[in-house]
Amino acid sequence: MRMTSTALSLLLAFSIASAAFGGEVIAPADQVRQAEIEFARAFADRDQAKFFSYVADDASFLSAHKTLSGKEEIVKTWSGFFKDAAAPFSWAPERVVVNARGDLGLSTGAVRDPKGELIGNYSSIWQRQKDGTWKAIFDGPGAPAPCPQSK
Repeated sequence: MRMTSTALSLLLAFSIASAAFGGEVIAPADQVRQAEIEFARAFADRDQAKFFSYVADDASFLSAHKTLSGKEEIVKTWSGFFKDAAAPFSWAPERVVVNARGDLGLSTGAVRDPKGELIGNYSSIWQRQKDGTWKAIFDGPGAPAPCPQSK
């Protein structure tokens, strides 16, 4: 039987995923969700090295007023968020999707202040690396938090 290049690519992707997760085959969307959870946990745990290990070298992080281009600029700017003992905000994935090829993923969800109040939303684009790991290539704000209802 002859395999198409698409079938070979999928087989390779699942082999890499299987090896990366101890032999257990995990769906790409679940891999992205887990990467996002670990990324957020590293931020909450104040583990800069682990946090920045999830950022691709050619990543871009967007804020309301500026785009940070490249891991070096991201590390320089985001290191400021690690100065305090407690994280200034937190996030968690609520919706995760992966493209049909299984090499790009989108994670979106709420951003909360230390009291747990909704302050906005995020969206991150993840890319599967050659070694099977996932790295953030784009990260930025999603929609702002909803305006409070007037009474």
